[in-house]
Amino acid sequence: MNNKPSGLAAFSRKGVAAAPQVDEQQPAAEKLGAVRGRGKKEVVALTVRLPRAQWERLHQLAAAEGTSIQALAVQGLSRVFTERGLPGLDA
Repeated sequence: MNNKPSGLAAFSRKGVAAAPQVDEQQPAAEKLGAVRGRGKKEVVALTVRLPRAQWERLHQLAAAEGTSIQALAVQGLSRVFTERGLPGLDA
């Protein structure tokens, strides 16, 4: 006969690990840096979700302009910065 516990409770008892201790004096950015591995490289990927109809319009505009959706997005975000008196993004 099997003496091992079964069911979901067995998983919670078996794999409980202590949470890492966080120093309250440490800045928040450093706290995240120790745990977070994403967004550390020179180029960072960004996902934007659009309804299909909006994506189709954007895709058609990019094709008509002979550019990419990426380039259009950077141009638009750069314009938002300049409208607020900040330096624009480098293309």
